[in-house]
Amino acid sequence: MGTGSYKALDLSTDVLVVGGGGAGFRAAIGAVERGVGVILLSKGPLARSGASPMAGADFTLDGRSMSEIEGLTGDPNDSPEKVYNDIVTQGWYLNNRRLVDQYITAAPGCLKELIEWGIDIKASDQRMIFTSGTKIMDVLLKRARAVGVTLIENVALLDLIVKDGRVVGGVALDVMTGDFLRIRARSVVMATGGWHKAFEPTTGMRDLSGEGIAIAHNAGADIGNMEFITFCCNVFYDPPMWRGSIAPYMLSLIGGGRLTNNRGEDILAGYDPDVVRIGTTTEWNKSFLSYASTKEVAAGRGFKNGGVHYSRGDVSWDYMKMIGGFVFPNWRYKALDLTRWALMLEQNEPVEVGPAVEYFDGGIVVNERFETTIQGLFAAGECCLGAFGANRVFSAITEMLVQGRDAGRNAADYATKTVASKPSTDTFAHYEGGILAPLERKKGQSPTTLRCRVQEASHRHLGPIRTEKELRAFIALLEGVKNNELPGLAVTGRTRAYNKEWLDALELPHIVHLLLAAAMSALARTESRGVHFRQDHPKTDNDTWLKESIVTCREGLLAVTTRPVTAGADTLPAGSADYLDMMKRLMLSHSDTGGKH
Repeated sequence: MGTGSYKALDLSTDVLVVGGGGAGFRAAIGAVERGVGVILLSKGPLARSGASPMAGADFTLDGRSMSEIEGLTGDPNDSPEKVYNDIVTQGWYLNNRRLVDQYITAAPGCLKELIEWGIDIKASDQRMIFTSGTKIMDVLLKRARAVGVTLIENVALLDLIVKDGRVVGGVALDVMTGDFLRIRARSVVMATGGWHKAFEPTTGMRDLSGEGIAIAHNAGADIGNMEFITFCCNVFYDPPMWRGSIAPYMLSLIGGGRLTNNRGEDILAGYDPDVVRIGTTTEWNKSFLSYASTKEVAAGRGFKNGGVHYSRGDVSWDYMKMIGGFVFPNWRYKALDLTRWALMLEQNEPVEVGPAVEYFDGGIVVNERFETTIQGLFAAGECCLGAFGANRVFSAITEMLVQGRDAGRNAADYATKTVASKPSTDTFAHYEGGILAPLERKKGQSPTTLRCRVQEASHRHLGPIRTEKELRAFIALLEGVKNNELPGLAVTGRTRAYNKEWLDALELPHIVHLLLAAAMSALARTESRGVHFRQDHPKTDNDTWLKESIVTCREGLLAVTTRPVTAGADTLPAGSADYLDMMKRLMLSHSDTGGKH
């Protein structure tokens, strides 16, 4: 089909859910169980797109509630109050306490639902159960079909339509055919996950380009805490065929090992023993080890790909072989053959590892009903500013399910009370014209080449350690791309059906938009907190910066403001402290539940 004429399918629904991961499916199920019509759009294949199928996966709740569920082993000495303490302290006190309460309160019910729907649980321990992302998605897909959700796969949302401050629909693209979908809706739930595609390497799926956050922001919703980006430590940097895999992270968390710089020195030798102990054996390792390895590289002690070396060190090969065989049956992991790495571990040969983007702690601003600042627009899961504050240590699986459920229910309630305001055909056509522009432009900038350049710059300038100089340089680069290169994007292939280059051209403005918001927020936050470390502002400043960063978008212009953290019954700390001293204090504040920290 040429670009001069095109098909457009008209659809209408009460609730439109955008996102084919766990948050989206749970929102769709929650909405349809309220008695409304629901359409769910999945950018990829049903139950196999986004981050959810790739998850490990653990579902976290308080151990006492888990011990009361038949068949599960939870810690009866645990409590919702202890979980609250741990989420808030490990989030460096920047958490929205109302969303923390929602997370804790809703978790037991959501887990019981999963069990009723047939989830296969591998094991349970203290305050978490272990299953897999694919099993969760299979259960959600089966449930969604059973309750009557209209499921549409391989469709990407391209824009929201807002009328008189209220969302009334959206424009989407059938990726496989190139046809448009014109969708009229009374309410919309964004559940599009993170924006991993802005970085390389990344641990996330390459279809996570952040369009849900950027589209909502451009439509008038606020976004916040964009500077807080969680990096997974000990990710393969080399060899190229393994680059981005978290296999070394998983092995090191259980089996231990040694991290060394290009001088052969142990990079953790100079750190506080308590920080090293907790920061290598719990999920604190993501922030601590990402910081420590990046610091080595910044000081000129890294290797050719910008990482450090990981080896088994003093750990015996017999022990490491046992752990490796448990974590990676037959030394296979997510389609990767790691038998060569097993041989390297046996010989104690190092591999190059480093941080890679794993999770985004900021996103679309919502209240405890998951309403955004636009009427009729809701958000859930990783795409929204959630419960975890400046550092996520608790389960994103729990987050996506508890938030998705309530967002879907509330969107349905809103839809039943709202009179439909249908956008006109001309309105849809206006949006579609801009979407076709890169396809019709005969000459211009390659979106794929530009994307790779932006990804390389974001990895270099917006990593675990930031400085004013690097952030300003990155912002200048992004503004140049936004103003001078994005308007001239052109694709070489003219076909509309499954044109990946065209999709790159449509996603890239969203990526640049979110990187700008994150870099501007990181520049504005003149302290170090959670997963945001400013080398030129190395203290955690509780007197000045117990605030959320809020980014507004008005007529395409971004501006960073702040708002006070949504407090609860706990006491907010005062004063300032060295970043690592504060990290140690928060590590040691973990609740004693009778198990390992």
